[in-house]
Amino acid sequence: MHTLTIGKIEYLNVWPMFQLLETESGNEMAYELVTGHPSFLNHCLAQGTIHVSPSSAFEYLIHAKQYQILPGLSISSDGPVQSVLLVSPVDLNDLPDFLACHGNQIHVTGASATSVGLLKILWHLAWRFAEPQWQVVEPGEGLSKGLPFLEIGDRALALHAAPPQGWHCIDLGQVWKAWTGLPFVFALWIVRNDLDPDQQVMLRILADRLYRIKKAVPDNLERLLDQAGDKGFSRNVLRDYWQVMSYELGDKEQASLALYAHYCTRIGLLPGCPALHWFT
Repeated sequence: MHTLTIGKIEYLNVWPMFQLLETESGNEMAYELVTGHPSFLNHCLAQGTIHVSPSSAFEYLIHAKQYQILPGLSISSDGPVQSVLLVSPVDLNDLPDFLACHGNQIHVTGASATSVGLLKILWHLAWRFAEPQWQVVEPGEGLSKGLPFLEIGDRALALHAAPPQGWHCIDLGQVWKAWTGLPFVFALWIVRNDLDPDQQVMLRILADRLYRIKKAVPDNLERLLDQAGDKGFSRNVLRDYWQVMSYELGDKEQASLALYAHYCTRIGLLPGCPALHWFT
C-alpha cells in the first residue's frame, strides 16, 4: 500500500484535529506525518516531500496552479484568534510617531506568509500608516528587540494569556473581523496536483475523516483538554483558545479568502486573485 505523507502544523491551533486523527482507529489508510511551522510545510509541499497539509492560505494563493484544496476545511477564526498578534510598546494610534523616532522598523516572523500579508493589509488599508521597514526576525525574538513585532502560534498565545507589562497585544483576527465583518482564513488543507490514483483514494478517506473530526471537536473538547496537560498552558487558556478556533470553510470563509486575495493584489503581494480549485 502506498503511503500518504501529511504535513502537521506544530502549533496548538490545529492540535485537536490531529489528536483525534491520530487516535482514531482504522487501517484503510497508510500515512505518515511531517511536523513543522507553516512556512516549512509550504516548502515541503512545493518540493513534493509531503502530499497534503494544512498550510498557509497565502501559499495556495501565490501558487494556485500547483495545488487543490480539500473542501470544507480550514484553520480560521471569526473574530479574535489569540495567536496572531501585533505586539507594540505603544498604543496602536501612537505607532507612527514611535516608529519615526525608532528607525521605522516593524519586526515580522518568517514562519507564516499569511499573517505577514494580513498585517501589511491592515497597516496600509485599514490603519493607513506609512510604509515601514519590514524586518524578519526569528520566532520568539521580538520582545527582546524593543520594537513592534508580529508573533504567531503558541508563542503569541502565551503573550495573549500573559501580556508583558507595558506592551500592547493587537489581535489581527479581531481587527480583520471589525474591519470587514468576516472571519479570517489562516490556513487551508492544500493538496499537490500530482498524486497517483492510490494516493487520491487515500486522500478521499483522509478528507472524509477530517470532515467528521471537525464536527466532533466540540463534543470532545474536555477529553482533548485532559490529553493536553503537557502543552504548557492552563486548561482554561486552551479551552478558550480552541473555542475561538474554527475549522470551517463555508461561504463566509471563502468570501474572506477572496477579499484577502484582492487586498494582497492591491498592495502588490499577489499578481492577481486565483480561483479555488477543489479536490473531489
